[in-house]
Amino acid sequence: MKKIFTAALLSLSMIGIVVGQKQDFQLDFNGQIHSSEAKVFVRYFVGQKLKIDSVSLKSSNVTYKGQIDEPMQVMLFYSKDGASFFNKKGGPMQRLTFYVDPLEANTEIAIKDPFESSIVKGGQLQVAYKKYQDYLRPYEKQLVALQSRRSDLYQDKNRNEEAMKQVSTEVEKQNELRVQAQRKFIVENPDNYFSLLALQEVARYGSDVSLIEPMFLKLSANLRKTAIGEKLEGEILLAKKLGIGQPAPDFGQLTPDGRLLKLSDFKGKYVLLDFWASWCGPCRAENPHLVEIYKQFKGPAFEILGISLDKPGKKDNWTKAIEQDGLKWPQVSDLNGWQNNAAQLYGVQAIPQNYLISPEGKIVGINLKGKQLADKLAELIK
Repeated sequence: MKKIFTAALLSLSMIGIVVGQKQDFQLDFNGQIHSSEAKVFVRYFVGQKLKIDSVSLKSSNVTYKGQIDEPMQVMLFYSKDGASFFNKKGGPMQRLTFYVDPLEANTEIAIKDPFESSIVKGGQLQVAYKKYQDYLRPYEKQLVALQSRRSDLYQDKNRNEEAMKQVSTEVEKQNELRVQAQRKFIVENPDNYFSLLALQEVARYGSDVSLIEPMFLKLSANLRKTAIGEKLEGEILLAKKLGIGQPAPDFGQLTPDGRLLKLSDFKGKYVLLDFWASWCGPCRAENPHLVEIYKQFKGPAFEILGISLDKPGKKDNWTKAIEQDGLKWPQVSDLNGWQNNAAQLYGVQAIPQNYLISPEGKIVGINLKGKQLADKLAELIK
C-alpha cells in the first residue's frame, strides 16, 4: 500500500493538535430521505466523554457540527421513524462507522437505502479506514450473523445447549479467520494507521506475544511512536513476562461470601484462571463449555478459578450470573471492573480470557477454549 500518512498526520504531538484542545468538524448529509420523521444519531467521544447527538433529516441537505480533540471514530445510527437512540424498538438500528480527522474536518455522507450502504467521503484517515474495513467486511458479515444467532439461542427460554455449543464453535473458527486476515493486513500495510489498531486488537485477545512482537517491530517508526504504539509496546513487554513457562503472579480476592481466596491456595493442581463478567455476552456464551470441561476434569488434579470484572455495586449481578450459568467452581472478584487487580497483573484487555497454570505455578496455556482446552487438559492430566 502506498503511504497514506505522513509522520505529521499520525502523531498527535506532531500534527498541530494539542490534546484537550477542541477542533471543529462537520458532517454534511445529502440524499433522498424516505421519511420526514427520520433521524440520525451521532455517537463519538470527546476525550473520555461519550457524546450522542441527533440530526433531523427533514430536508435533503443537512449539516451537523461538532468538536473533537483528536482523530476520532464516529458512528451514525439511523432511525427511520425518529425513535430514540435509547429506545430501539423493532431491532437494532442500521449504523455507519467512519473516521474524522480534525485536520480534514469536513465529511460528506451520501445517504442511500439501506442506510448502511451510504457513501462516506472524508479525508485521508477515512480512506485508510475504508481500505481496512473493506478488507475485513466478509469476515465481519459472517461474524455478525453467527453472533446474532448465538444471542437468540442464549435468550431462548428452552435453550438448546447442543445448538449453542455448535454455533459457539463456528464463532471461534470465524474469529480465528478474522485474526488471520488482520495479521495479513498488518504485514502488507506497515504504514497504515489501522494496522496499528488491528495489532492492538489482536494482542488484546491473548495472541502469542512471539507472534505480536515481530509484527509490531515491522510497523513504521511513526506508528510505533504514537500514544497507541507506545502503550502497545508496554503491553508486549508485560505479555513477555506472562508467556508460556513464566511464573504466574499470585493474587488474592474475595469470594461472594467474603472469604479471601488466593491462586497459591491451589498449588499442586492445574488451575484455569477464567476472566469474565456477568455483563459480558461472549463470556456468558462460553460458560456452558466451561461447565462441560469442569464436569470432565474436576478433581484433585484440576480446578477453575473465576475472576469477575464486574463493577462496583454490581455484586448481585455477579452472583446471579454464577447461579444462572451453573458455575460450580470457586469465584472471586474485587468488583473494580476493568481495574480488577488480578486482571491488571495479567494484562487482561478483553474478556473472556484465561490462563492455564501448572501445579508448580507456571503458565502452560493462554486463552485456550472449547476443544483446544479439553485436548490440552487431557494431555496434561493423565
